[in-house]
Amino acid sequence: MLTGTAATAAESAATKPRTALGVAVVALKSPYAGYRTDTLAAPIGSWEGKSFYFRGGTLGYRLFDNQHTEVSVMVSPYMMRFKHNDSDDMRLRQLSNRNFSAMAGVAVRHNAAWGLLQANVQSEVSGHGGGLAADAKYAYPLPVGRLTLVPGVGVSYASSSLNDYYFGVSAAEAARSGLARYRAGSGVAPYFDVSAVLPLGPRWTAAASLRRTLLSDAVDDSPMTDGNHMDSAALSLSYGF
Repeated sequence: MLTGTAATAAESAATKPRTALGVAVVALKSPYAGYRTDTLAAPIGSWEGKSFYFRGGTLGYRLFDNQHTEVSVMVSPYMMRFKHNDSDDMRLRQLSNRNFSAMAGVAVRHNAAWGLLQANVQSEVSGHGGGLAADAKYAYPLPVGRLTLVPGVGVSYASSSLNDYYFGVSAAEAARSGLARYRAGSGVAPYFDVSAVLPLGPRWTAAASLRRTLLSDAVDDSPMTDGNHMDSAALSLSYGF
């Protein structure tokens, strides 16, 4: 669910980003009740080969590529997790952990004068119950001096199997926690974000991003969640060569 971070902000601002290595810090205000802000620090990288590419955690292979349109197969992480010890809600502390998932699918990008359009459809392949996820986003880079702002709007879809892994409550969990048993259905979640990319010389680049996602009814109705949205923020620093 967390896909538009600063780790990929620089890539969103250009059609063919250069090879780069760096570090990113990502903070996710989870929708889980009583949950602390989930913060991750990790190395990041981007690399563009003749057919393969690596962009902020996504590994892809181009099936088609011209000046404006790219079609590829790809694998990427599904950036959602639940760690019961991170919740202050004693009922949620009785639930099982949910880990990051691995996804594989097809992605399309189209870059034109009117902006960048990208979409993907992926299937869960890490054994967490299966399921499908899809995402479509439109972004428009806006140069402001040396800074490039990239506002975007999109919508994501998660199937019932994927939502149920992260937001469902099994009969066994309900019995030991006191929460109502819940089986999550599929859902659509709109989001909007903005990224900022700032070159710090010929090789260094700093980037930041903010995103708000409005929860689907399937997630909002879960007894595990509190509120109707989730927020994420990220900062990154990379060195290109």
